[in-house]
Amino acid sequence: MPKLMQKEKEELFKIRQLPEDVDRRFQEELNDEQYEAVTHEAGPALVIAGPGSGKTRVLTYRAAWLLEKGASPEAIALMTFTKKAAQDMIRRVEYLTGGKGNRIIAGTFHHICNRFLKKNADALDWGYTSDFTILDREDAEDLMKLVVGRRIPEEQQGHHPRPSQLVNIYSKALNLAEKIKEVVKEFYPGYEEQAGFIIRMIDAYQVRKREMNVMDFDDLLVNFLNLLRTDDVGNQIKSQFEHVLVDEYQDVNTLQADIVKELSSEAQSVMVVGDDAQAIYSFRGAQIEHMLEFPERYDGTTEYRLESNYRSVPEILNFVNASIAHNESQFEKTLQPTRESGDKPYLTPCLDVREEANLTCSRILELNEQGVPLSEQAVLFRARHHSLEVERACINYGIQYEMRAGLRFFERAHIKDAMAHLILLVNPADVVQWMRVLTMQRGIGDVTASKVLDEVLEADKPMSRFVRLNMSAAMSGKRVYKTGMESLQRIQKFFRDDLPHSSNEGLPSLDVILERIIEFIEPIVQDNYDNADERIQDLRELVNFSARYEDPTEFLSDVLTMYNLVGATRDEAAEEDSEKIVLSTIHQAKGLEWDAVYIIRLLEGALPFHRAFNKPEEIEEERRLFYVASTRAKDYLFLTYPDVLDSRWSDEIGTPSRFIEEIRDEGVFQELGVLE
Repeated sequence: MPKLMQKEKEELFKIRQLPEDVDRRFQEELNDEQYEAVTHEAGPALVIAGPGSGKTRVLTYRAAWLLEKGASPEAIALMTFTKKAAQDMIRRVEYLTGGKGNRIIAGTFHHICNRFLKKNADALDWGYTSDFTILDREDAEDLMKLVVGRRIPEEQQGHHPRPSQLVNIYSKALNLAEKIKEVVKEFYPGYEEQAGFIIRMIDAYQVRKREMNVMDFDDLLVNFLNLLRTDDVGNQIKSQFEHVLVDEYQDVNTLQADIVKELSSEAQSVMVVGDDAQAIYSFRGAQIEHMLEFPERYDGTTEYRLESNYRSVPEILNFVNASIAHNESQFEKTLQPTRESGDKPYLTPCLDVREEANLTCSRILELNEQGVPLSEQAVLFRARHHSLEVERACINYGIQYEMRAGLRFFERAHIKDAMAHLILLVNPADVVQWMRVLTMQRGIGDVTASKVLDEVLEADKPMSRFVRLNMSAAMSGKRVYKTGMESLQRIQKFFRDDLPHSSNEGLPSLDVILERIIEFIEPIVQDNYDNADERIQDLRELVNFSARYEDPTEFLSDVLTMYNLVGATRDEAAEEDSEKIVLSTIHQAKGLEWDAVYIIRLLEGALPFHRAFNKPEEIEEERRLFYVASTRAKDYLFLTYPDVLDSRWSDEIGTPSRFIEEIRDEGVFQELGVLE
């Protein structure tokens, strides 16, 4: 669009008056900060929205205001990170405007990219047609597996990155706009020497997708960006949009930021809304720099701050303001209270993790007796393995809980892998656990495992039979690749040499047995999972938890009984619609709120996480995590840490988190003893 014509359209839009009754209603329903942002006229705008300040309200009213000012719905793009967020906003816009909002181009980045690619894929000149189909993550990994399988024999694949890792590397390279070699060096240093192989496999994967006329989710983004940069179709799409709105801008990666920049290049206004203090997803590729540098990237940016908090009592806001002030890379802001005074946050040092979990459950029940519903209480933690003691305590105290951090501790795949080895020591006839132990290794599939078990389970003593079995002879005439045979012999050696397999042998303590199991499966965990470090922390927590037991049978009985009881009470709860507290990682809790929040394990090494210690930018993200956790609380905020860490790896005194120590003298929290 010629610059003069665009300037004229902007001026016409500015002088067009909002109907007086509509403007009055907007002023009545918005506070001054919100109204100022909503009625932004033209040019780029950055809305820095603190927690509980009405971020979503501003976006929906902004879209409604644009429509009431005469903007065409098809000329407005509303980009979000979830389908639900887009649907909720459009529903609200329709209510505000009497149904005008249903034609707004709204949705996730992927949805909007797909919408335009479906109409214009042939303009890319890469062999795609508009009837292309989309690969989900599982499909993408399957296709990569086929690509790799055509180029290297199956028995040699154990020496290369898995298909899922190759897809991850490709995805990170696209979303971070980095070269594949750089991604491998940063995120997969163990595969640096194989960078050439990785590049060849990804190139072949790209070719195969074009031949099949398919795109994966990352292709939708990068191909749409390339489409925007074409002369004819790209200019046509960009000229359609006069106003671009983006939610949760602190979470964009480089590819998404570039899409916003291109899409809004001819728009009258682009407004991004977010909170740099809640940027906690760098592990997914989000880069806070895109929000912090928005004013430099978009000349003439107008900044708006939403600081009025409608969620928390003033004492909690004083606490979080004091904490986040220690970050250097941020937009300065101070959350302002709108509610009456309440309780200062409570800090309680505990003897150990068991006392911490018991105290938390005791306080949950106490608040419940005072009228705070269980559903309005949440226990938050930095890492998933921190949930184990709280899960145990909830069951002992009879408290129903909902796990927002994914699966419950003993339901997680790597925990079940470790437990399968232990169960076989107690019950070596358990075919389900045998299948799990065998097939988790490279080169052993269901067929090979079944053939081994045919030889083993017919014996009176299956484990003794297994450790003495001549694998080469047993597999003679059967198709078993070298990798699979090596894996079988490694498992055999482990049960024969590292674990007791008969009653005549001295039985080490349970935690020693589990420690040996974990040492054995750790390389497999490292190889099989991208978040292997987190899973290994889970496994170490399992060893710590087991140290209170002497007998494997007692331990297994308690674990199975504990989870069976939870299953039974869950069924009853479903019938009675009974309330549950929430157990959640901090990452999973973002965007939610509860009357009472309990943040546990406030220790150096836990929050902040130990891997962040020598990286100032990562310490700042850990502090933002603490900020997000604390701002989930409306009325009560309880903070705890254990004084002693009783670990097989380090029996040491716990050091309180720096996020507590750095504000200890500011009078923003109160210390409360365990018995108070």
